[in-house]
Amino acid sequence: MKMDSISTSVWQRKGSSVVFDKHSLGEFIEGGAMVSLREVLSWLDKIPTVPPVSGKTILITGLDTVIETMPPNEAEEFLTKRIRPLLIELQSRWTDCGVVFGFSSHEKSFEEASLDEEVHFHRRDKETVHLSESLWDGSATMNTKRIIRDDSETGKEVIVGYYVARIS
Repeated sequence: MKMDSISTSVWQRKGSSVVFDKHSLGEFIEGGAMVSLREVLSWLDKIPTVPPVSGKTILITGLDTVIETMPPNEAEEFLTKRIRPLLIELQSRWTDCGVVFGFSSHEKSFEEASLDEEVHFHRRDKETVHLSESLWDGSATMNTKRIIRDDSETGKEVIVGYYVARIS
């Protein structure tokens, strides 16, 4: 089964995504949409009623560092037990806001496992983290979409990241 692709900007206004394309992240960094993972985790007790950014996208930075530094099984557990519940809560409160996890990792760090449509993250130490399964859960994995854009210089399709409209 092949993963579907989207080229629209819906990921910027709804759902959650992992984006590693510097060109696509640039506008959010420049537009003041960036919030650290540390700050986001501090919201676990009291999530702001409205997103603390000016636009329709909140860019969360630092998740890639956590995934790179924890042992893979602990990173997967962190995604499952800390980040996924937070995402569920954010998407139910902020219905018109896209939650984007910005990764500084290279596109080749991400692998689409074709059999189960899962996205794996290959760390610098060659260990693998089951990213989409841990972050979005099994049912949402089937709804994971590849985000693409056309490169203005080469005219070729570029993978920007991965998106899930809603997790439950």
